[in-house]
Amino acid sequence: MEELLLGLLGILLFAVVVLLPIATLVLVIVLFRRVGDLGRRLACLEAETRSVRNDRSPADTSEVVEATVIASPEEGRSSASVPPPPVPVSPPLRPAINWELLIGRKGLGWVAVVLLLFGTAFFLRYAYENQWVGPIGRVAVGLLAGLTLVAGGWRYHLRGWRVFSQMLSSGGILVLFLAVYSAFGFYHLVPQQAAAGFLLAVIIEAALLAVLYNAPALAWMSLLGGLLIPVLMHSETDQYQSFFTYLAVLDAGVVVLALWRHWPGLATAALLGTQGLFWLWHRENYHPEKFEWALGFQLVIYALFVMHSLTAHVFRRRKATWEDLVRLLLCASLWFTAACILLRAEYREWLGLLAVGMALVYTVLGRVMLGRRPDDGRQLLTALAAAVGFIALAFPIQARAEWIALGWAAESAALWWFGLRTRSPALRGMAAGVAALAVGRLVFVDTLHRSHELVTPIFNKYAIPALGVTACLLGAVTAARGFWARLGRAERILTTLAGAVGVLLLWFVLSIDTYGYFRAVADLQVSGDEAVRWRWLGQVALSALWSVYALCLLAIGFVRRAPSVRWAALFIFAVTVGKAFLHDMAGLQEIYRILAFFILAVLLGLAGWAYQRTQVDRQSRETKDHDDTDFFNA
Repeated sequence: MEELLLGLLGILLFAVVVLLPIATLVLVIVLFRRVGDLGRRLACLEAETRSVRNDRSPADTSEVVEATVIASPEEGRSSASVPPPPVPVSPPLRPAINWELLIGRKGLGWVAVVLLLFGTAFFLRYAYENQWVGPIGRVAVGLLAGLTLVAGGWRYHLRGWRVFSQMLSSGGILVLFLAVYSAFGFYHLVPQQAAAGFLLAVIIEAALLAVLYNAPALAWMSLLGGLLIPVLMHSETDQYQSFFTYLAVLDAGVVVLALWRHWPGLATAALLGTQGLFWLWHRENYHPEKFEWALGFQLVIYALFVMHSLTAHVFRRRKATWEDLVRLLLCASLWFTAACILLRAEYREWLGLLAVGMALVYTVLGRVMLGRRPDDGRQLLTALAAAVGFIALAFPIQARAEWIALGWAAESAALWWFGLRTRSPALRGMAAGVAALAVGRLVFVDTLHRSHELVTPIFNKYAIPALGVTACLLGAVTAARGFWARLGRAERILTTLAGAVGVLLLWFVLSIDTYGYFRAVADLQVSGDEAVRWRWLGQVALSALWSVYALCLLAIGFVRRAPSVRWAALFIFAVTVGKAFLHDMAGLQEIYRILAFFILAVLLGLAGWAYQRTQVDRQSRETKDHDDTDFFNA
């Protein structure tokens, strides 16, 4: 009795959890379809009503006939020559979906295929556990059943039963997959080389049937069933060699099929499904002894899908869709991630070289695309983006932490230069992105985690890379001045902002390094008074540094005739004056306060003198030009 109640409770839970949401979804779809049909019918009725109103009534027609008889022959001919107004044609009604036939013809059949797959797999396992039939007999029964279903599907295809033939063929292909996989991966009846040949034959058969029937559903069922078979036929011992061989042959078949028929999503699903099965295996069964097979399998999968992209979209000149471009990047990312995880235990020092090698691969791939498909800019841009990404990854993988930002900045400067020379906005956009990464890492990572030990100012492991980042940024802005006419309005504004960021970044780095030196000296002092004195000296040095830096910027602005640089100098002068009144006046000892104010006063006086001198020189030049003009006029 208790078992009966538990069974009824299980059926009730299944109905509530599974069947009720499905029924609700179907009901909502039906209601939406009916509302759409009603809307289309209402639109047709409105169109017919308007056409009836535009038509003439019978009384009006008789009056026109009488007027035509009374009128002159010329008027009759002119009125007869006027064509009747066109009658609007109502759009054809879309036939309503017969949900009973849809579910009966397609839904039940495909569910039967899925149930057949699970039932066959469970039968083979159960027969193996209970020793009903020998392994050879089980595999023979599976092969015979699969071939029978495929033959039945072909027969019904010839009779015009398109959907039913696809269902039978899908079931047959899945049963054949199960039989072959169990023969070498479960029962070990055939060697691995022979099993690979049998699997290849089944995959070729599935591809030929899918192409012959022009049936994406058959290809999808074959793929999904092929990916499910290793899960359903899971054994206690790890047969990883058979597992990798099976997946590699399956993906090879999908790649060849994708070259024949460009069915959306099929190749991407094969790639993601294969990677999912690999990582499930890796979590449960990986051991360093299996390293060669695991790495070789990932390399084979990567090479298969890269060759598919190269063959389909470069040599066969098929236009790459967004899915193809995403899969190209996804394939590279999945392979590199797997290689890093597998190699990091024993070959960590080679990972940076691997990233550079991957960048070289995609650079060569981009060069081939440029030569064979110069019209497909999106594909070329995707390859270049992958190359730039791998170069950017090489720095954090291989270099010390403080040199990562400098590597990114150097890469950004090189991309910017090539983008200017080749008139490529895409390269310049990549350069801007990498430069933002470099500046962000310098400010928010390297500066916050810098060492507070006593080091030589400027010549230390923080200042040298940071000044290199600043030099790359300012150098890129300076190089853009020679190609200013090639830049658009938005790029000019962003370049000017990048120059301002470079100026402020240099000020920031010098300030951090200068005050860090005095703070480190103060931390080494035994006496508290000496520590305070060194901190006061650091504040004075900071005010002096800011004033000198602003004065240098002002001189550069005058020499280069750059108002933006002079405005940056005035901003830094303003910040320095604010610091003197708000911080130095209240926080420094008398002698240090006097020293800070005197230094600032002298440097501000020099800046004012420079502005006065520039104004006098400008007035003298204008007066001379005016005198020369008067002389020539006289």
